Amino acid sequence: MQNKKLLDRAEQPMIVVDEKGNSTGEVVKRAEAHSTPGIKHLAFLVFVINPKKEFVLHKRHSSKIGGGTIDSPVSHVLEGETVEQAVHRCLKHEYGIEQQLPLLNLGGFSYEKDYGDGTCENEFCLSLVVEYSGSLSPNPDEIEGELIFIPVKEAIEDSKNNREKYSAWFCPAIEIFEKHPEAKRFIE
Repeated sequence: MQNKKLLDRAEQPMIVVDEKGNSTGEVVKRAEAHSTPGIKHLAFLVFVINPKKEFVLHKRHSSKIGGGTIDSPVSHVLEGETVEQAVHRCLKHEYGIEQQLPLLNLGGFSYEKDYGDGTCENEFCLSLVVEYSGSLSPNPDEIEGELIFIPVKEAIEDSKNNREKYSAWFCPAIEIFEKHPEAKRFIE
């Protein structure tokens, strides 16, 4: 029997990539990409940072693959989309951010995670940053509870000491963030 979590936007056309994030020219449906062992595809995480130098985070909805963990807005780059279009689609869908914000692309990483229930992650995940000072409207289909505002420096330390609290992709993304020269202004 197929895991119900695989039904979430099962038909989305996702871009198949290699270990370095380069497109293979193939497209795969979301359900197939996230069925163990998965097919490597292009994903991203966006660190939303407010003027207080806090990450705007949330608890990922438990109905989602990897749910119940602390996360940032995340999604996949779909067939026919640029990274910028995908990020702005995601920010609007998850946090209600309609403004087209400048993106800082920190780079990416390849990772896999088998959840042991027929679902998995097999992604090349880009790490991006946006600065945002406007109002937020969290989507209850994506987010459980209230938004979490945590100082950037504190989140970095907590993610090192309590990895299990965070999504599988969050900790590698925050490691890239911490090492990036442009991120220092949010940490100090």
